[in-house]
Amino acid sequence: MASITKAEQEAWETDGYFIRRGFDSAENVQAMCDELVDLIRADPPSAHSGHPGYLIDGALYVQPEAKTPPHAVNPEDFVAKVFNAHLVGNTRDFAHSPAVGELVGDILGPDLDVFQTQFILKNPGAWGQPWHQDSHYFNFDQQPQVGLWLALTEATLENGCLHVIPGSHKRPLQRHEPDLRPGANQGYLEIMGLSEERSVPVTMKPGDLLVFHSYLIHRSTDNVAPSRRAAMVYHFGRANTVNLAGPEVQKLQAMVTSWAPVLRDGQTVAASKK
Repeated sequence: MASITKAEQEAWETDGYFIRRGFDSAENVQAMCDELVDLIRADPPSAHSGHPGYLIDGALYVQPEAKTPPHAVNPEDFVAKVFNAHLVGNTRDFAHSPAVGELVGDILGPDLDVFQTQFILKNPGAWGQPWHQDSHYFNFDQQPQVGLWLALTEATLENGCLHVIPGSHKRPLQRHEPDLRPGANQGYLEIMGLSEERSVPVTMKPGDLLVFHSYLIHRSTDNVAPSRRAAMVYHFGRANTVNLAGPEVQKLQAMVTSWAPVLRDGQTVAASKK
């Protein structure tokens, strides 16, 4: 089942998100995780010390943790995110799968692109990301975008699962302030002064999929567990979207975005091999 059900459509309109349990198998998401960890180990952060980020094979942008987790040993333990994972291997194939195209196409229409992905490694001791709306980062002429948050490992209260505020997608974009915590990761911004009474934790099993509106206010919490919380986040937009950001912002965004067609006239577009 890929098409949105009536209940999911109602949840999308009312809450700004829904969860598709067991969207992918535990074996497939483990293969995604293993493949990306192997890429990090082949070109580790230690080979790029002193840099806020670096490219793997000229395409994948690696963002190391600004604050090194206390128990970091392996190369991947020092990494916060890998952008543009939809350009390679299993994570690319997921973005271009008919099931994903049908699901997101039911929301955004028959001409669809994937434009950003993040392989997120929330290692033990890593901080969460404050309350924010993804569309604050996406100054596009066509709104909204659709995010897919695919759990590669279990996401729990202890290891820093997402929290969302149902219905907050109906608000306009809120003012975002820099995350002022010493050691906060590059690019982290925060919506200040929110009432969190209605926030809901989103706990997930490997292979579960959160589908969410780009105006939905959400955050993640710190990982206080002894194990990693890993996820793949995909961002989809309508084809022929225009970026309205200024040239300096677009220059920075170019490192962490790469537009690729997923649907044209409702038909799946095969991924180009990198």
